[in-house]
Amino acid sequence: MLREVRPGDRWLIAVAHPDDESFSCGSAIARATMHGAEVTVACATRGEAGEPSPGQPDCGDLGAVREAELHGAAAALGVARVELLGFRDSGFAGDPPPGSLCAADPAEVAAVLARLAVELRPAVVMVLDGSDGHRDHLAVRTGMRAALAGLAEPRPALYEHCLPNRLMRRWLEEMRSLRPAAAYHAIDPAVFGRPDVEVTDVLDVTAVLDRREAAIAAHRSQVSPFDGLSDALRRQFLTVDHLARVALSGAHVPAQAEQADRR
Repeated sequence: MLREVRPGDRWLIAVAHPDDESFSCGSAIARATMHGAEVTVACATRGEAGEPSPGQPDCGDLGAVREAELHGAAAALGVARVELLGFRDSGFAGDPPPGSLCAADPAEVAAVLARLAVELRPAVVMVLDGSDGHRDHLAVRTGMRAALAGLAEPRPALYEHCLPNRLMRRWLEEMRSLRPAAAYHAIDPAVFGRPDVEVTDVLDVTAVLDRREAAIAAHRSQVSPFDGLSDALRRQFLTVDHLARVALSGAHVPAQAEQADRR
């Protein structure tokens, strides 16, 4: 189970795109910072392949816009540090563009994340579990599992932020009328989200709802996944967080991480 946050704890949150930190695990971040944790958000891409919200003026360099939004949202959540990892957004489908996260060698992604973990020495690491079907989310999850499994003990606790299947089924039902063209409708509802039995921690995050709402609002260029939802379902997503603790195996320290540890 996720232990209580202690002042001075270091947390590392690794996500794929600007807005993942707010739309997905924003409440967990805000809860940690409220209790005194020092949180670093590592974002793999600048979200260049995102789609601007309808009615938004021409964003120009969307990556630059979303990077600025990330910093604004991070401030609202109380994040101490934001790191951009330099990969490009892969997009939801199609051939991954050169330089994108999903075009990269998975070992390279793991090495980048391992170096950051060695530098920060966090007590807790959190990633999205990728059960929403986005390949970039899966790439970060896979990379972080490999990165931490390759570190020497003591390793940080790894938690994957989950969207339980029971909630995602309800989300799809409401989205059918709100956004019938969304790519998510192609996913089998039976495998959309995390199986409920795999959730290990359920957090009441009602106390940080105002911070979460402010962070979501900072991502003005993007459509929030909660826009248009019924009040009851929206509160289910925003006042309760679901996590899965991941057991790590292996003890080899990657060369890149080992070198960083000696500096």
